[in-house]
Amino acid sequence: MIRLAIGIVKKFTADNLTLWIAFWTGRFDSAPLEIRWLVFIGLGFRILLDFSGYSDMAIGFSRMMGVKVPENFNWPYLATGPIEFWRRWHISLSSWIRDYIYIPLGGNRVSLTRKITNGLIAFAVCGLWHGAGWNFIVWGLYHGIGITVNNLWNERFGHYSVYSWLRIPNRVFCWSLNIFFVFVGWVIFFYDLPKAMTILRLLWGFK
Repeated sequence: MIRLAIGIVKKFTADNLTLWIAFWTGRFDSAPLEIRWLVFIGLGFRILLDFSGYSDMAIGFSRMMGVKVPENFNWPYLATGPIEFWRRWHISLSSWIRDYIYIPLGGNRVSLTRKITNGLIAFAVCGLWHGAGWNFIVWGLYHGIGITVNNLWNERFGHYSVYSWLRIPNRVFCWSLNIFFVFVGWVIFFYDLPKAMTILRLLWGFK
């Protein structure tokens, strides 16, 4: 019951946040800069609350009927990179894409070029799973590129840094960079491409 209640509260909050975002999105070009950034941040939390809310409700209902459903979200906004984000976000979907798209294409057991291509194809499919629109494909490829860069960085420099005394500040920097990366992706995901590009431009005060 508690898990179900948490899910309902999340969905209720997400629905109200959607109304607030829609109000300011229609006035985005005339909104103060701080409101634009609040909308940008609010959009990220609206999607998290919506997606994880219905997962919580499904888990709660299942437990009430004696069925154990695996967790689908594991604090994804605490991730310090795209790879970790996708291990925490929509776990059922990302696992399915890995097992039935990425691995059958060859996964990591191929050349670097093929590995990058496989990743981009897998994430393009992930984007299409959400809807038949160019914004979803671009969003998927955007994350595919992020995963690729993250993998190449880890192979070259390690997970964070070879300098252990920089480990804590580097984690904070990586988290900040990743959360911005993810939130930019949500703008692409949520709006058609021209609208998304306009919103991202206006965040920096450009007309």
